[in-house]
Amino acid sequence: MKKLSVSLAVLGLLFSAHAFSAETGRSVLPDKRPVQQPSEYKPHVGLLFGAAQPEGSGQASSEIGVDIGYQPYVPFGLGVEYTHARIDDGTDKKDRDTVLAKGTYNFGGTIAVLKDSYVGVALGPVFTSEHTSFAGAPIAGFDIPLKRDQSQYLSLGAAAKYAIVSDNDVDTFSLTGVVKYWY
Repeated sequence: MKKLSVSLAVLGLLFSAHAFSAETGRSVLPDKRPVQQPSEYKPHVGLLFGAAQPEGSGQASSEIGVDIGYQPYVPFGLGVEYTHARIDDGTDKKDRDTVLAKGTYNFGGTIAVLKDSYVGVALGPVFTSEHTSFAGAPIAGFDIPLKRDQSQYLSLGAAAKYAIVSDNDVDTFSLTGVVKYWY
């Protein structure tokens, strides 16, 4: 049920952004184009701090991680995310390390928060002490710059993802705060 809810929320966000831009003429969907200046690559390194909630009757636990990425073609981003959490699925606690390759679509325009938001998908391995699984995850988040007039700056944001894990391993919803340094 959570998988459907997360998928519908992401689709709803995309539909709302498109409908708003059609009504007001202020698009949050940037034109697709090659990077023209080095600053448009937007390389970044970020730290993630938050909570992971396993599906079912498990307990929420802390999740920490690192995010590295850039924008090779406006408005699409590529990145890698490593996270660690101790997942309690209601019967057992397992340390879980996840490495996800991410592809994102970065919104733009002039509307607060939406202009700094993104949606995407992530795929990669999930490691526990017992085995290795595979995960796919829809993701959504935002990164609000603390100072926009500089080429190098910090941003504060949040990210949500729902990791759908193979091998009958427990799926997990994560909500993290994100601090990123942009080069």
